[in-house]
Amino acid sequence: MRRRLGGVWVRVRKSPAVVVLLALVGAYVVIFGWLTWRQQSNYGTFGFDMGIFDQGIWLLSRFHDPFVTVRGLNFFGNHVNPNVALLVPFYWLGAGPHFLYLIETVALAAGAIPVWLLGRDAFGDRWAAVVLAAAYLLFPALEWINWWHFHPEALAVTPLLFAVWLATKHHWGWYAVCVVLVLTCKEDAPLTIIALGALVAVRNSRKAGAVTAAAGLAWLVIALKVVIPHATGYAEPFYIGRAAPLGRTPVQIVFNTVVHPSRLYDLARQPDRRTYYRRLLLPLALVPLTSIGGVVLALPQALVNTVSSQATAHSIRFHYSSLIIPGLFVAVVDSLRRLRSHPMARWVVVMVIAAASVAANVAWSPSPIGDVFHSGIWALHDDQRAAKDTAVHMVPANAAVSASYSLVPHLTHRVRIYEFPNPWHVGNWGIDDEHPPNPSVVDYLVLDLQLNIDQQPLVARLTGPGGQFKVIFHDGTILVARRQRAGS
Repeated sequence: MRRRLGGVWVRVRKSPAVVVLLALVGAYVVIFGWLTWRQQSNYGTFGFDMGIFDQGIWLLSRFHDPFVTVRGLNFFGNHVNPNVALLVPFYWLGAGPHFLYLIETVALAAGAIPVWLLGRDAFGDRWAAVVLAAAYLLFPALEWINWWHFHPEALAVTPLLFAVWLATKHHWGWYAVCVVLVLTCKEDAPLTIIALGALVAVRNSRKAGAVTAAAGLAWLVIALKVVIPHATGYAEPFYIGRAAPLGRTPVQIVFNTVVHPSRLYDLARQPDRRTYYRRLLLPLALVPLTSIGGVVLALPQALVNTVSSQATAHSIRFHYSSLIIPGLFVAVVDSLRRLRSHPMARWVVVMVIAAASVAANVAWSPSPIGDVFHSGIWALHDDQRAAKDTAVHMVPANAAVSASYSLVPHLTHRVRIYEFPNPWHVGNWGIDDEHPPNPSVVDYLVLDLQLNIDQQPLVARLTGPGGQFKVIFHDGTILVARRQRAGS
């Protein structure tokens, strides 16, 4: 096996198409690696969600109770993302948000490789497969995932694509590794794995497909009925209520979807949902709609996003499309496979997809050629960066802090970090803002006053004459205040 794979690698290195493919992947990593590095360095990330994941992984790396004070929940009560355990060793070496962004960027870019492999094998044209890989890297929803902080489910895109390809080769060992990586990215990922199992059972191996689907179902039950309830004390995941039109438990949601499909239809035809579907499908010239298999793979997460009452779940600007994207590209490959014996027709479709990808990237993506690139979505500059850097470095490593949301991700390597005005005015904390922390535990305030204008009376009370905190740094709108202890 090793000799055979080595021979494959030698042939791959000599392929001009592969050189171009790797150059495209490298260009994506360089461009988005630089953009995301600037985003973090210039305080363009927030407590929600970069701070949540950074503190959670840091707590795991220090073997602390993983209670994330940015969110007011146990890390595994917020979401079930055990795949982040793979990142813990890097935190022993000092990793943080910059590292998370870089890992996410590399992981997303690498998805172009299985897209290329699927295309090459399906229709035997390496250059057409390169165009398809380029369309993947230009896909607006993918680039927005990269922009919107770090999320563990982003790390599932490439393993899911590889799993589909490995199943075609019957490499079941590596296939199983990829399935586990996808399963452990989030508690609803098993729905996609169940769909993958059905696809593999029909196309590749009935036994492997059945085992895949069974593993997905088992992990779904464990995540929803054991892990989250144990971490939160609630019988159901706290966010299930976001699908209230269809029910308040997973069983109710499934029942009403099947028995009352009109409710799902009414949600699916809402204007924001239709915009969401268009922006997922038009970059690929609607080609995914011609393949049942790929649609089946994308459908579970698409349904989850459709029924959610959370607006961000049906917008390409957030991470909720992570498990939909692989299905869309599998569908494109399936469609082009049917044109294997018609190379001219295949190239026409490939060129239409290429044109649609470029046009959609300009219209809807955060890339440097996108219309919104210079709108302020990327924190390319920050006039107060020096003051912010000074402020966050003034805080001792073991101090408890309440900070403005854009400063939180720079202060999360500690046991207690709150997003101001927590814990004084409680919001986005725990489940329904219950069991707020005691404000007396906070040692430092680190604030950007222009972000907390509505909290100026609270800031004045805390830092003014007779207040609990003494201002020790104030530059522009950046303020650091230390708690005054008795007798100090």
